Amino acid sequence: MTFWIIAALMTGLGLLVLLLPLRRKVGDITDDARARNLRIAREKIAELDAELAAGTLDQATYDQAKEEVEQELLEDVALPDQHVAGGNSGTKAAMLMLLVLVPALGFGLYLLLGSPRFVDVAGAGSVAENPHAQGSDKAPTMAEIQEALEKRVKEQPEDAEAWFMLGRLYAGMQRFADAAKAYEQVAKLTDNHPQALIAWADALAMTQGGRLSGKPYELVKQALDQAPDDPTALWLAGQGAREANDYQNAIYYWRQAEAGLADKPDFVMELRDLIASAKRAAASAGVEVEDPGSSVDLAKPAGIA
Repeated sequence: MTFWIIAALMTGLGLLVLLLPLRRKVGDITDDARARNLRIAREKIAELDAELAAGTLDQATYDQAKEEVEQELLEDVALPDQHVAGGNSGTKAAMLMLLVLVPALGFGLYLLLGSPRFVDVAGAGSVAENPHAQGSDKAPTMAEIQEALEKRVKEQPEDAEAWFMLGRLYAGMQRFADAAKAYEQVAKLTDNHPQALIAWADALAMTQGGRLSGKPYELVKQALDQAPDDPTALWLAGQGAREANDYQNAIYYWRQAEAGLADKPDFVMELRDLIASAKRAAASAGVEVEDPGSSVDLAKPAGIA
């Protein structure tokens, strides 16, 4: 199997966006359950950290609660074995494509390529089943895809698309350190494109239990320097600030993120819950914070003055 067979299987999904560049809005592509669960897990861990630091939670309770959160996250991102098997039916081919193409973690990665509803399932199935395309009536296995992509980046290390697809594959396999290395290459090859930086940050965060502290937070802020209105970067920046007990900046970032998600009331409400939680944590720590207030009126449809 050659790289081009893999590339053919991925046509119609916007995999050229890193070179075009990326322009999809978060409102179109943030409805992935796994992405939401990753954020929720990060938020829970941040709250546990704050409670431990404030002395309202003992170490044993903290350790147990954190382990439960991490276990839930691992179960959520784990890929079912039955979805990997190849087959000669359109359904099995489509399941394989969704497995490969839908990010296994986090709306940083998810933002990069989009939602499952943009997947051309019919096209994916027909290509996967086309004997002229791959000399077989079976969809490629994960091992074959991995082998093809690894060969591609070895032979053509300047191929940003191949590095990106390999990063996604590694992430789906929970090989987050390898995914981070792949996304680092994407960032280098795309002149530190903001979404490449976010993907890199997301993978690095997963290597440290979902926490954004350290390098991941630095990458998110670097992405913000280039795309200050990016809702994903703002959301993650708020989470990074919250983890550092920087409640003021957490509130500031999340209020800005609201503006970019005005047409997604569920996410606006989630942000408001985070802001309220940050305010409570700040009050418990004796820290005064200012809330600039929301610019989003959920009583009005987005775009209506």
